Amino acid sequence: MKKAVCFTLLIIASLLLITAMLFTCLQFCMNQREWYYKSYVKYGTSRETGISDEDMTEAIFRLIDYMEGRADSIQLSVSENGSVVEMYNQQEIEHMIDVRALYQAWKNVRDYGAAAAAAIIALCICMTAPGGRIRLMSRAFITASAIFGIALAALGIWVAVDFNSFWNGFHRLFFTNDLWLMDYNTCRMIRICPLQLFNDIVIRFALMFMAPFLLLLIFATAFARRRQK
Repeated sequence: MKKAVCFTLLIIASLLLITAMLFTCLQFCMNQREWYYKSYVKYGTSRETGISDEDMTEAIFRLIDYMEGRADSIQLSVSENGSVVEMYNQQEIEHMIDVRALYQAWKNVRDYGAAAAAAIIALCICMTAPGGRIRLMSRAFITASAIFGIALAALGIWVAVDFNSFWNGFHRLFFTNDLWLMDYNTCRMIRICPLQLFNDIVIRFALMFMAPFLLLLIFATAFARRRQK
């Protein structure tokens, strides 16, 4: 009975750790100012927006600084087609209030979740015999990874089958208003965030996450099999 309880708790702890890894990798991926500049140069986005690569980099990083709590406002002045303008309109400013609240909420999930996972692991170490601890933790991580993989596969199928449905469902789940429905002609935030930028961020984020995740999974599988033998 005690072993079963520990196993269940360790699965929860593993899911919390995977979530913490996900957010940490996303945070690290987003906070790369030079990468945004190089991406804008590569895409030639300034030709579409009339805003220099330097100003676009400053504008998008102001959004990140705001989400991280390093800036009090997203507003800044940029040069657009030779004229100095305020980068963001009122809709974008209000939407980013919701985005920052969501980002900070997930940041808390990461921080408190990691602390809870550490407490659960410490508790289970005290509750289990020394000889079986590593195997139990390894099996729990493998199980949690399978749960995570199934959830990820389901999301992947949804995205592949109907991306618009996924995109709208995501926003309606996390936001209680329609501020996220922006007009390309009036919202510069949309113009400096082309689809290719999102695609590249997702790819970088996925690769950044998969490296430590797969390494942990390999170690867990090796320990589970070795202990079993």
